[in-house]
Amino acid sequence: MKSSLRGLLICSAGAAALSLMPLAAAQAQSDPGEIDLNAEKIQVSHTPGGTSADNLAIFINFTNNVEGCDGGDDDAIASGVTVQLSPLSCESMFCIAGTPCVVDGPIDLFPFDYDIDPFIAHTVGDVSYGTFFGLNPVGVGPGTVSARIVSVPTDEWVCGTWNLNVHATGLDLSSITSNPISLTLNDSDGSGPFCFDIVDAVIGNNLNPHPTTRRGSRRGRH
Repeated sequence: MKSSLRGLLICSAGAAALSLMPLAAAQAQSDPGEIDLNAEKIQVSHTPGGTSADNLAIFINFTNNVEGCDGGDDDAIASGVTVQLSPLSCESMFCIAGTPCVVDGPIDLFPFDYDIDPFIAHTVGDVSYGTFFGLNPVGVGPGTVSARIVSVPTDEWVCGTWNLNVHATGLDLSSITSNPISLTLNDSDGSGPFCFDIVDAVIGNNLNPHPTTRRGSRRGRH
């Protein structure tokens, strides 16, 4: 995964507020995959007239179904996670496991594309979580990506289930103007990408992160 600035996570008030909202139901995908998106809420905030001045807030709950975590490569806290956001639906893209997604035509396929790794791991009591802070673009800035991931109880036979909160600045999200959009996740061993259609993202100008949400479970198109 890409290198990134190591540091203590500094959560913005907006990202914290987003994480407290109920999660949106994930719309089911027809193709099974090892990563399930159980719930989500996504907000795209445009800055009118600005270039690379947009903000993104993502809060998701997801499960990696691999038993044994593939030597740690599927453990999101231990090995990180790649998060991508596209203005296109999953069916509009061509994604093959272990290779980048592609699409016909001149479009920025992923205006947000970030390898969130490494997390700084913490354990408090029975709770395991990780924090991350990096520059966006990686190593350059002036935008930033901050994230917090928390392990939540799940079935013993799966690798794990996590809540992931991401807040990114310094983005050009002008191509994302309406639903549906798509969220793509991948793990450290590159077994994805796993794509999920998002039909209820909150998209607008100078938004506070308070999206309308639903809850459910789905598997990624792969």
